[in-house]
Amino acid sequence: MGEFRNEEYDQLIKPIMITGKIISIWPLAENSSRITITFRRFHLFCMFFLVIVMSVAVTADVVHNIDDLDEATECALICTAFYLCVVRLLVYSFHQKDMLYVVNTMKEDWLSSSDQDRLIYAEKTMFAFRLAKYFITTVAITIVMFMSVPILEIYVIGNSDKMLPFRGYFFINQTVSPIFEFLYLFNVTAGGFGGSMIAGATSFNLVVIIHGSGKFAVLRRRMEALNGADPNSAAIMGDNVIRHQQAIKFADTLERIINLLALGQFVISTGLICFAGFQITSMMEDKGRLMKYSTFLNSAILELFMFSFSGNGLIDESEGIGESAYNSGWIGSRFCRSVQIMMMRSKIPSKITAAKFYSMSLESFSAVLSTSFSYFTVLTATKNE
Repeated sequence: MGEFRNEEYDQLIKPIMITGKIISIWPLAENSSRITITFRRFHLFCMFFLVIVMSVAVTADVVHNIDDLDEATECALICTAFYLCVVRLLVYSFHQKDMLYVVNTMKEDWLSSSDQDRLIYAEKTMFAFRLAKYFITTVAITIVMFMSVPILEIYVIGNSDKMLPFRGYFFINQTVSPIFEFLYLFNVTAGGFGGSMIAGATSFNLVVIIHGSGKFAVLRRRMEALNGADPNSAAIMGDNVIRHQQAIKFADTLERIINLLALGQFVISTGLICFAGFQITSMMEDKGRLMKYSTFLNSAILELFMFSFSGNGLIDESEGIGESAYNSGWIGSRFCRSVQIMMMRSKIPSKITAAKFYSMSLESFSAVLSTSFSYFTVLTATKNE
């Protein structure tokens, strides 16, 4: 049974783990060799170099095309995505110890839990694992579209304007050979890693936050099954108190890792969705770019939804602890005081915040979409004028 669970868990976490290792955010084990640690540091350096250079180059491209609204918004769209990649790398590199705790706890919960508890974990997290795989696939398709469209435009359609797939202005005559080919390779490499960063980081956040809500869901079932007439009820309640503390600790660790990233995600997603929508309306005649930015918009909205959906689930389950505790057979029992304390504590739900400004929830998701649409209408009106 243990080997089956281990194999099942490895299959579920494999896509997230692979993308996490590609971008060097998957935490190393404490007993990792010196060679592994050295390679990780070198890999991180290369990642930082790629995304920072691309962030500067695409920012320069925004300034270079400031008089052309279509070109400037296209560059701004890609620029904001690269800036968010820099934030992701900084956050995950700084919180490697916390991430190792989260990864180890998640695997331990999945492998060592009882059959009933594992069913709850599976019910809560299976959708998240499937959604993470789907998101990784959509990001991969988007990246391939960005990489291939400029080549098709140049060598198939015969477009004389040589355009880098992820834009960028490098202060040289970048359209002549072999400079263009060299920059194209660099651009594709940076864009591929940037896309992997989006896929790996977002799918990791989704899965671990949903697992956090699963820890509270398991505790809720245990509390509702508690019977004061059971001679072992006091010991069971003591175990439930420990489980509650562990679930809160797990959620607090996630908040510590993700809160700054969530702020950047929500702020930048407003621009991403707005700029991507504007590009789609501006390129109705350009089928290649229309398809490219349609997939980009789909990925941006799905990424924001994954943040909001997982955060909303964590709030609901942690708040529900009080109701489940109240529904247990606690009246007249020896553990009624512990139940009352647990109900009081559940009034402060665990949540993932955007740097403490507001919580990740479906309400925040709708607010960002509304704001993005408002900015989109302003851009459209500006272009028409």
